[in-house]
Amino acid sequence: MNLRLLTRYVYRLGLVTSLLLLVGCDGQPTTNQVCETHPELCEGLNIGDGQCRFERSDLIFDRLAVDQKPTDLNKLTELKQTKAYLRCMELVAEIEPTTLKQRKTKRTEAVYHAYDAIARLEDELEASYQPPVIYYRWSQGDNGALPQFLKLEGTPHLETPQLQLGLATYYVSRDKAKTVEILLHALELYDGRDLTVKQDVIPEVIKSLATTNHALKRFEHAYLWAKVGQSYNLPIANSDRLSRLYTLSEQQETSLQRLAFEISAAIDDGNFQASLLAPITQ
Repeated sequence: MNLRLLTRYVYRLGLVTSLLLLVGCDGQPTTNQVCETHPELCEGLNIGDGQCRFERSDLIFDRLAVDQKPTDLNKLTELKQTKAYLRCMELVAEIEPTTLKQRKTKRTEAVYHAYDAIARLEDELEASYQPPVIYYRWSQGDNGALPQFLKLEGTPHLETPQLQLGLATYYVSRDKAKTVEILLHALELYDGRDLTVKQDVIPEVIKSLATTNHALKRFEHAYLWAKVGQSYNLPIANSDRLSRLYTLSEQQETSLQRLAFEISAAIDDGNFQASLLAPITQ
């Protein structure tokens, strides 16, 4: 290979490498690329600052999703991420950087920018009829959204683990037996594929089943869900404390431990059915 061809080869290899670094290993654009092509999406953020970079990166991509498809659900995702970014920025805005004093001003500006963005998104979603938006508004203290949310009970609109868990939070202080039914249905709706549901929703459902059954004095059920929680590394009492808390026979404990293992596997596979509880249904 002569020098000219070698030079051209090296140049092209370098160009391809640069493009891959810009676009990202998975073919998705990088935040730098988004900010170059859509500077308005990065305006007001603490660009170039090492603080809150993960929250900032997620927010930029959520803004891009809204820019490409401005649905209420995409806006809700952006709203939640803006609040996550704000929580981070509020903590670091008071940190005096050791270099580049203008960063402190940039961080302060980012905080106020996030406040404005949150207010704008909340205004845009105020009249939304999307069930996740309605639930989110109620969970954030908008009592006017509660009647709208409860009207959807029993309809396909609430047939997701997230929204069933939300419905359970309403009934837990009003009808604990019904709360258990709703929580079990939330597990039935989980398909085993959604990582966000697995990480954020399923653990809350399991903890609620343990505590609600305990409040109902359904101690076998409470013990069972506590054992299921242990398989998810939830902060639930250890085996010795559970044995002291619930006066069950050794045979009962062994049977419930076996059932807890079966239930955990069924949840992971997305195959849970409330009928699995038949051996101890009261």
